[in-house]
Amino acid sequence: MKKKQRSFWVSLVLVGLLALGSVALFLSGTRPILGLDLEGGVSVILSAPEGTPDTVMNQALENIRNRIDAFGTAEPLLFVTGNTIEVQIPGLARGTLQERAKEQFCIADDQGNAYTCFTTKDAADADLASATVKPVVSSVCLTDDPTNDQAPTLFGQPAPCAGTEKDATAGLDAITVKKQQGQFCLQNTGLATEPCYPTQAKAEDAQRSIETVTSQNFCIQSKGKQTLTSDLGAACAQSEADTQALLDGMTIKSADTEFCVVSSAGENLGCYLDRPSAEARLQETGQERLLQVIGETARLEQREVLGVLQPTDPAYASTPLTCGTPAEQATEECSFEALKDQNVVFGARDGGTHYQLGSVEITGDAIDKASAVYNAGSSTAVGQGWEIRFDLTGDGSGTFSDVTTRLQGRQLAIVVDDQVISAPTVQSPITNGSGVITGSFTEGRAKDLATQLNAGALPVELTTQQVLTVSPTLGDESLQQGLVAAIAGLVLLFAYLLFYYRILAVVAWVGMIIWAVLALGLIALAGRTIGYNLTLAGVAGLVISLGVTADSYIVFFERLKDEVHAGRSPRAAVAPAFRRSFRTIVAADLVTAIAAAVLYVTAIYSVRGFALTLGVATLLDLFVVYFFKRPAVSLLTRNERLVNWRVMGVKAGLAADREIGAPDAVPAIAGGSE
Repeated sequence: MKKKQRSFWVSLVLVGLLALGSVALFLSGTRPILGLDLEGGVSVILSAPEGTPDTVMNQALENIRNRIDAFGTAEPLLFVTGNTIEVQIPGLARGTLQERAKEQFCIADDQGNAYTCFTTKDAADADLASATVKPVVSSVCLTDDPTNDQAPTLFGQPAPCAGTEKDATAGLDAITVKKQQGQFCLQNTGLATEPCYPTQAKAEDAQRSIETVTSQNFCIQSKGKQTLTSDLGAACAQSEADTQALLDGMTIKSADTEFCVVSSAGENLGCYLDRPSAEARLQETGQERLLQVIGETARLEQREVLGVLQPTDPAYASTPLTCGTPAEQATEECSFEALKDQNVVFGARDGGTHYQLGSVEITGDAIDKASAVYNAGSSTAVGQGWEIRFDLTGDGSGTFSDVTTRLQGRQLAIVVDDQVISAPTVQSPITNGSGVITGSFTEGRAKDLATQLNAGALPVELTTQQVLTVSPTLGDESLQQGLVAAIAGLVLLFAYLLFYYRILAVVAWVGMIIWAVLALGLIALAGRTIGYNLTLAGVAGLVISLGVTADSYIVFFERLKDEVHAGRSPRAAVAPAFRRSFRTIVAADLVTAIAAAVLYVTAIYSVRGFALTLGVATLLDLFVVYFFKRPAVSLLTRNERLVNWRVMGVKAGLAADREIGAPDAVPAIAGGSE
């Protein structure tokens, strides 16, 4: 085999392998990610106050993008226009449930709730055998009435509680008696109003009456003193008998399948033993929850508690909330910058208690990482349920240490979007660079808040102006109609090529199929790597590019026909015909690519998708032309039988059925030796 002919075969094999690689991508599940008009989803328009700087809007956009990414949805499309942000999320709530084979053995109660799963039955049996009922602290509070352990109070006010018995004892030891304005008052009680007495003796008697009261639940703990937990919560009850009955009813449940929730972006969102639990998880990724998360500011602040107002307090009605109405919240006077150094009055999340707070001590910027975890408690620590544990940045850790040292024995309120989540008493300085946010969270609320804290607070208040749920029906119909038109056009094109170029039309057909496979493969890879979404506009760009590719074949075939009519044999005509036609093809493709690049830079929204597919697919045409069309036609013209085939041969396709060099043949043109 000649060297040149061997290089032709190498080129064809290379192109074939690339095409097979693209097919393998499709078979492995790597498909183009569809845009909003094809996949369906949700479109949201959020607006900021007039005059918001561009830098603030761009930062808000990036924070929203980070929040959406945490849901595992397809790559969102976000645009800033003036003081509005448009968010398009293709495929929202179009995740799927996948039933997968998996052999596992789980500890389950008599209701079928799974607590812990193992890969072998022996491991599950051993863990269940080691499970015992243990008392777990549910609350440790300071009280002057130890008989009331269900709703403890201290001097008629809600009792201050601590996380552990050690902290509660430390809080008790910190209480002192101090003379104020002719009275003797207890200090550091953690109460909203410190109790005062006319004499020091009565104050000291009140101090001595304070003691700790501990309430506890009973929980099932396996080896390692870990409380068993399921999706419904911890395996705990108020009485030891109820918890023992729960343990007695536990068995090892064998499962050979699991139900996994997979988002529209292909991300695994969790696997469950039963379908209802998996369906509940799928619903969590839906529109309502996501819209709630992306629209909230989630600005976290920590402020010193100066006072607590209950609805029964006389000053409650006469002390309005700071920026308590939507109209006030939209003003510059209620922005974070305006309020951070002021004393404010914010309400609790339950809508009852009002807190008088000092200036901002710490902001959410100090948080490096936050995660939602379930705290089931232990024999010495209170079970807080769902809570948010956070790690601080280097600077934030130092600030947090200074603040907790200065406010030891006083309350530090944790505020999110002007609502007090909790107001714990600082028992001791926190210097390890981490902390916990508690506040009777549900699982969803804890995870959402952790997501928002990780993504960062929105630097501006955003108002939802429009929420539009987009059905993929219209896009599907348009796509189907476009595909029908495209197929009809391709059939006519193939018929045209076959009629004019005979067997050369096969080269064009195969070349365009290879081009289409490679183009779709590139789009699929772009979707997984840079988040490109294929829209109807992008499909239009592909169709136009296919026409450009067809033109490339026609230009080459016509130039080849000219060379043959000038007196060359089909085999000798391929090289000069390709060199001259390739110049024209390159010029045409580059003009199209430049136009696509300009359109991509200057256009917005889906028009950029059209420009991107048009430009990339046009450049891909040059690759296929050089590495497939040239060697394929060269090898085809080396086969005498295919060249001289009477009806479908190369000569028939080039209108060169008469013998080359006959008297009526056109003389070779100048430069034909090329």
